[in-house]
Amino acid sequence: MAAPIVLDSDPGIDDAVALQYLLGTGLWDLKAYTTVGGNVPAGQTFRNGRALARVFGIDGDVTVHRGAGRPLTRLPYAAAGEFHGSAGLGTEQLPDSTAPEHPESSAQALLRLSRAYEGELTVCATGPLTNVALALSEDPDFARRVKRLVFMGGAAEVPGNITPVAEFNAWTDPDAADLVVSSGIPYTMVGLDATHGWRFGPDELKTLEEAGEGMELTARLMRFYLGAYEETGGSPLHDPLAVGVCADESFVTAAEGTVVVECASELTRGKTVFVPYDSDYPRAYYSESPLVAARTEHRGRVALGTGPRNFTEDFVNTLLKRPAAG
Repeated sequence: MAAPIVLDSDPGIDDAVALQYLLGTGLWDLKAYTTVGGNVPAGQTFRNGRALARVFGIDGDVTVHRGAGRPLTRLPYAAAGEFHGSAGLGTEQLPDSTAPEHPESSAQALLRLSRAYEGELTVCATGPLTNVALALSEDPDFARRVKRLVFMGGAAEVPGNITPVAEFNAWTDPDAADLVVSSGIPYTMVGLDATHGWRFGPDELKTLEEAGEGMELTARLMRFYLGAYEETGGSPLHDPLAVGVCADESFVTAAEGTVVVECASELTRGKTVFVPYDSDYPRAYYSESPLVAARTEHRGRVALGTGPRNFTEDFVNTLLKRPAAG
């Protein structure tokens, strides 16, 4: 049976195709599509989420929720329009869903579904972790009820993409990210170490363009996204990879350890420090700092590179199974 999942997203081109990919796998029962401010402001990500639900024919069954519009403790962030377009979906102007707007916030939806599917629910977060942090702040037992959180964000052993040391999602709301990884929730961080290894290039775009009916929107979105990365050898598949790892970790090479997020310094804001753990050769890192050392009691999985299974190939093949409905 398809397993229950929530996609928490800030659409965003790669968020849009991550939704399409998730639906195409046939592995998941999408219980809610929760949105958050990130690539563009929260009002626009909510509108984009509703429009995408209509495009992929799920707005009659899957509720779309509006989420946090600003970080937990900071002023609103700068959006990423240069990669996603001013409204988040390239040059597309998609019509709104005709479904009524749901009054429940993204954090409230996460809490409700964690209770309804305790021990079963996977949460895949492809934007800033503000919604997940708000859910944890309201009810810390959310961490215990969720089966697994997979989030796109961070950079463990590679440079950042918004500053020299920080990835965009972690930089946008570092307090939320740090709250989440220190909460005890079972998590896997899929950051730039892995996402920069799986890229979408001209050959993959040609496959979508030649697929014809139902792939036109996807091809236009990915053509715009590829254009933003034209000098880097292809566009990284950031958010789709996080969805892929929800079902199959062989798309990445992962290790166990602790993530601590820098929240205090403007110079290194959002830096995700990875403290590895090896059960065969345990080592006491940061023993001179009891506060930091105590953090190593909370461990998760961190993607440190690509894995043996080809994600780019799986991504394109899966998209072809889920054409746009309208």
